[in-house]
Amino acid sequence: MKIINFILSFWVVFSVHAQNEQPQNSQTPDPLQLLQDVREGLTGLNATFIQYELVEGNQRIDPNSGRVWMQSPDKFRWHYLDPIEQLIVADGKQVWVYDEDLEQVTVKTQSNQLNPIYVIINDDKSQQHYDIKHEIQNQGIDWISLTPKEVSDEVKTVWLAIKDQQVRQIKVVNNFSQTMVFEFSEIKKNPEFEKGLFTFVPPEGVDVVQAIAENSSAEF
Repeated sequence: MKIINFILSFWVVFSVHAQNEQPQNSQTPDPLQLLQDVREGLTGLNATFIQYELVEGNQRIDPNSGRVWMQSPDKFRWHYLDPIEQLIVADGKQVWVYDEDLEQVTVKTQSNQLNPIYVIINDDKSQQHYDIKHEIQNQGIDWISLTPKEVSDEVKTVWLAIKDQQVRQIKVVNNFSQTMVFEFSEIKKNPEFEKGLFTFVPPEGVDVVQAIAENSSAEF
């Protein structure tokens, strides 16, 4: 399934948003400070999301939507609701990808360091594995680029759109010129999480498949 393949690898045409634009401030904002402001006091968050692939002509294809929960430093729950329901749970040690229709769950070691989710909830991982640069400020939105320090097939560049100390959009382009966009809304900082939210127990009768190439792609 295309969704699974890209989630297990993850997400530009930056000119779509920045072409012919100039920074509004003469002084370039510090990207690390912007990210620090996003993480200030952050222990977790949840939000709704819309995901789509951006192709030639700025066309959006394969739209999906759902809800995400994140807990610092390395846990998340990503629930696709439309058009196909699918659940991804990262508990800090393993990643579980559950397809209810297929009655199958794939589990792999949570080991990839380039997952863009870590940029939001884990300062150490983002600075350790990315070169971070402020690109432009436009209409109150700061755009930051993150380039992996080591070459990766899955992630070439990550773009973050930050406004009001929140990440409103993530774009990821890989070395195959595929661009995935995630737009966030209804963002809630430090909500009260239900017990067991970041734990996955395979339902009875579901096939559990251990991923073979555990380090070949990102978890998200």
